[in-house]
Amino acid sequence: MQMNGKWIRIVAGAITGAYVVGCANVTVWAAEVRPAPPTVSARAVELMDPASGQVLYAEHAELTLPMASLTKVMTLFLALKSLQQGTIRLDEPVPVSEAAYRIGGSQIWLEPGEMVTVEQLLKAVAVGSANDAAYALGEFLGGSEPAFVAEMNRTAERLGMRHTHFANAHGLNMPDHHTTAGDMAILARAALRVPGLLHYTSLWEDRSIRNGKGGTLWLINHNRLLRQYPGADGLKTGYTREAGYCVVATAQRAGERMLAVVLGAPTSKIRFADAETLMTWGFQHFGTVSVARPNQTLGRIPVRQGAVRAVRAVVPGGFYLTLRKRETKDLRAAVRLVKTVTAPVERGKPLGEIVARLGGRVVSRRTLVAATRVPRAHWLGRAIRYWQRLVG
Repeated sequence: MQMNGKWIRIVAGAITGAYVVGCANVTVWAAEVRPAPPTVSARAVELMDPASGQVLYAEHAELTLPMASLTKVMTLFLALKSLQQGTIRLDEPVPVSEAAYRIGGSQIWLEPGEMVTVEQLLKAVAVGSANDAAYALGEFLGGSEPAFVAEMNRTAERLGMRHTHFANAHGLNMPDHHTTAGDMAILARAALRVPGLLHYTSLWEDRSIRNGKGGTLWLINHNRLLRQYPGADGLKTGYTREAGYCVVATAQRAGERMLAVVLGAPTSKIRFADAETLMTWGFQHFGTVSVARPNQTLGRIPVRQGAVRAVRAVVPGGFYLTLRKRETKDLRAAVRLVKTVTAPVERGKPLGEIVARLGGRVVSRRTLVAATRVPRAHWLGRAIRYWQRLVG
């Protein structure tokens, strides 16, 4: 599929190298029927299909800008990854430091020395965009805020956020604290894969956190899209005078998801209008096609001298394409595999590739890898297998 200029690019890893598998007619979208671009007003925007990683529209997406509270997407991402890995618990108490208490801007008025649970801090960050809660959470996760910020930057580098640098966990303006719309889309896509993220970012309100007067705080989410845009369930808003009005927005409809990043809008109303325009344009003109499901078996490779006879070839994260609507063509997937491998076989070892073609033209491909590790068989097992081949 021929894509021009800023309209489509694929955010995916490189691939390496038959038989034809499951070829069926699917609805795809002709490149020559190019939809009119969406009209937006923010300084920088990007629209992505997070399933495929394809960028559907971008305007000044590589422009380095302040990120305000979009910073907290990384803070939430790292906190929820720690929960997923079991290094912290939702009910674990977090001590509040003097430094967290003194953070300005949006806050839940933490007091030095008090203890607040991880889950309460997650809600305060996701719903109330509380800077003191983000600081306390970062200190808890990293051991200190500088250590946590260093981990934020290491994570950004691992994700491929080449134009981003974090200087704090909350987003208040500091020198060398910046991102791009393209980098923020990369982060948001990674965050969407972490269990629990959408649970917290989709909350419209929360009343579970103490107010210091015997009652609870009433936190209202700043993300108006949760109430006014069908399917919206995250992620985060942001504002400072330097950054302008920002939002990372996502919505799901009929099993398909769009992800929009808006940086530097002149008003809050315009940031939400831009996000709505981008996602609606995406839903109208594009659809996601699953070429291979995550860890779907696409072949079995015989393993010489292995503890098992064969190893499964898979695409670990699945293989998805975002294609244009209103034009039906044949999408065919061809799998090319090596004939055999010799044990030991490490998990993730390249075993071939799956190639997607549209009208005979290659549009994308992914590496097929070993789904599991296969150790070398014990000598007795190899002898028994050799005997079985002789007699059978």
